[in-house]
Amino acid sequence: MIHNKLDKLFGQAGSILGWGVMLVGIFISILPLNILLLLIGSFMAFSYSGIYLDHDNDKYKFYYAYFGIFKSGSWRSLQTIDRVAGVTPVMHRSTYEQKKKRMKLIMDDCFVVLFVKNRNRKIPFKRCKDLIEAKLEAQKIGQLLNLDVIQ
Repeated sequence: MIHNKLDKLFGQAGSILGWGVMLVGIFISILPLNILLLLIGSFMAFSYSGIYLDHDNDKYKFYYAYFGIFKSGSWRSLQTIDRVAGVTPVMHRSTYEQKKKRMKLIMDDCFVVLFVKNRNRKIPFKRCKDLIEAKLEAQKIGQLLNLDVIQ
């Protein structure tokens, strides 16, 4: 069985904000607000998404882990998957400051994605550092599961 943790549910910034909310919750002396802030902060800091791939039983499970513990998702058949590819995200975030300077944040992480046969849905499988690594991982998964590898 292959298990990959993919991404924080609220992203890296949301996770850091969750840690900050938890710290504020620790130092507040009002009990109901304290508990509420701890719950909200731990939800933001520890929740993530992931995928299990069970090649022996021919199924996979894409899930969300709330609080890092409670996993939601259902097992699906691998027969619905027909292709795999290593892709680079098209994610450019721009910000504007008061002096009209434009700053760009380009995300460098690449993903190995599985394609469902109806061609409308992609399932992220693994996060990689660069496109070359993603394409190599896609070839490995393609050989393991007898899938077409998209170049």
